[in-house]
Amino acid sequence: MVARGRVVTDSLGKARRLGKRLERGGEGEIFALLDRPDVIVKWYYPDVLNKRGEELHRKVEAMRGLHDAHMTRDVCWPLIRVFDEHHRWIGFAMYRARGVKMGFLAHALLYQRYFPGLDRQQIVGYLIRFVEIVQQLHEAGVCIGDYNLNNIFCMPGSDQVTLIDCDSYQLRMGGTFYPCPVGSPDMTPKEHQGVAFRHTLRNPRSEAFSLAIVLFKCLMLGRHPYDIVGGDDPVRNLRRGKFAYGRGQRDVPQGVWYELWGVLPETIRDMFVTTFTAGAGVPSRRATLAQWHTALSDYREAMKAGECAVQLSMPSRPRRRKAVHAR
Repeated sequence: MVARGRVVTDSLGKARRLGKRLERGGEGEIFALLDRPDVIVKWYYPDVLNKRGEELHRKVEAMRGLHDAHMTRDVCWPLIRVFDEHHRWIGFAMYRARGVKMGFLAHALLYQRYFPGLDRQQIVGYLIRFVEIVQQLHEAGVCIGDYNLNNIFCMPGSDQVTLIDCDSYQLRMGGTFYPCPVGSPDMTPKEHQGVAFRHTLRNPRSEAFSLAIVLFKCLMLGRHPYDIVGGDDPVRNLRRGKFAYGRGQRDVPQGVWYELWGVLPETIRDMFVTTFTAGAGVPSRRATLAQWHTALSDYREAMKAGECAVQLSMPSRPRRRKAVHAR
């Protein structure tokens, strides 16, 4: 394990002392810099470097080549190469994300603690910004691949969104393809199920499916779109296109999910239904990022005009309501 206080050097040989360890991940550790609180260092584990060090180094260098032209502070992109005391490459430095994990936003209870005063308009503001950042990545030929709500940070009281753990993203540079080797089955479209992530070629249509799950979970305070009463686990329901909210809501879980679904604009409900039923097996039927951006922007304007409810309220006890049918 890398100890706090170790000195690393940048590509110019300038020494930098590490501060406290902020997090341990699957491939490495994240440290603060003592003299730059806005910058952090990812130091890959020794066994990861032994097995994949050259591959990781090439990919990080390819990502650094994209930074100036395409990336902003909204994406914690590799900026500077970092070396150990023996001048061996061990990782990279990047800007530090600010805010709270979107996983806390998409939670029926935790959002009250981490996002005080949260309402529907603020949730939609985060989602619009998230869609814009993903569009920016796609324009640069980059796919996120591993959609994880804990890798998306939201700043309470603003629409600021920042993406982290970006070195896993899929990209192609100089004729070389760099896959996203990780992912979560419950966030992965049907056509990529059962395929090793390191052999998976993501594209805007597959990304649109995963993004729609993020949108649904945030608007529905953590509920997965394929979590249904009397069904299998979400991954099996996903593979079969079993989306309860598109079938008269007979299999919607007990509780507040009727209310949360019912207040969404009909356009957004229809886009979810199409994406998660017909679109589960036919990528061309899925709503695109541009369509989501338009629909969410219209929703925000409708809330500003008082045409849609803004208040985010959760009844104290579960109760059933008449189903809201979406086309």
